[in-house]
Amino acid sequence: MAVSSIESQTALRTRCLERRRDAVRERMRAAGLELLIAYGSGNHSFLAMNPGWYLSGFKQMGKHMAVLLPLEGEPILVMTPRWDFRRAREKCVTIGSVVATDDEHFLSTVDEQLRAHGLRSKKAGVAGGGLMARSVADGWRTVLDWPPESAEKLVSDMAKIRDEWSLHCTRMAVDIAERGYWQLLETARPGWPEHQVAGELETFMREMGAEDNFQLMSASQHNRLVHQPTNRVLELGDILLGEITPAVEGEFIQICRTAVIGKPTPLQLEKFAILDAGLRAGMKAAVPGTPVKAVVEAINKPIADAGYEKYTKPPYMRTRGHSMSLGSMEPEIAPDRDHVLEKGMVFVMHPNQYIPDTGYMMCGEPVIITDHGAEPLTSKMGQLDSIG
Repeated sequence: MAVSSIESQTALRTRCLERRRDAVRERMRAAGLELLIAYGSGNHSFLAMNPGWYLSGFKQMGKHMAVLLPLEGEPILVMTPRWDFRRAREKCVTIGSVVATDDEHFLSTVDEQLRAHGLRSKKAGVAGGGLMARSVADGWRTVLDWPPESAEKLVSDMAKIRDEWSLHCTRMAVDIAERGYWQLLETARPGWPEHQVAGELETFMREMGAEDNFQLMSASQHNRLVHQPTNRVLELGDILLGEITPAVEGEFIQICRTAVIGKPTPLQLEKFAILDAGLRAGMKAAVPGTPVKAVVEAINKPIADAGYEKYTKPPYMRTRGHSMSLGSMEPEIAPDRDHVLEKGMVFVMHPNQYIPDTGYMMCGEPVIITDHGAEPLTSKMGQLDSIG
């Protein structure tokens, strides 16, 4: 779904936020909960969900934020710091009440709001994501009359199926990642240090609208893995690896790319084609109802058939993909996971692989699960590219 105008984007965002809270209330009712506390940490990361941001649409700058969502009545947002109140109030047009406080008074302010709205005695659940401080996790018992239940899956099970707003932001992030990589191919040259390549890419994507970016970028004549950029200078014949992960409105996406400084050799092209075959086999297998273990097996088969089965298993391989959603970290495409794919899931699928003949290479796309398998969200799937 393409959303062009600012007015249309605002309307879509508002509509989806309201639907998210309505859907959460239905899940609360089914679970026997009367109140949900959706917490958000300011330590934004694609490794952990942020329930507060997911249900409010507000990216906080402070350490703490919570959406107090009663089964009946308007939601309440408690956020820090006080000086960010105006931005919170402008952003949270779908929240009935926004209350700003300081970090040290966060829990006491939550307590005041629960008392003022008659919510302290309600049967409550807490969704805290993966970055909730111990002091906050323990503190919920002091502001509620009854120990709260865990409501992590109540939010994450819903959020793993992307809604229209989430998909809109995801597609914007994909476009930024692709344009950034194309810019890298045009500008990077032998003699550049790795950190310059990464810095130029970061700057370009920020100018394109990325609000965040997780990035690994490294090069070698024979890579053992991909890592954060260093001072190493690019040389002719290097294989440059890029794990490029920009975010728009908290929705991270990832593309995994490999480029040779100079012209790829026939051997490099041959080995990269094995990874590409694994990726395409995994995408074909990834229809709704498929266990992720079956997708792992489909990805690994072309690589194993080429004689590299040893390298498709730990310690050489841990995962073949994962979600990076704002509200859910499922699914992870790994042999030790029991997830079953559902229509509308979005994640990166990447048979990144060490091959003894050529070294580590990367091959990965953001995909969405459809009735016909995993479809790439990129305009062009990755290939073994050439720089300079």
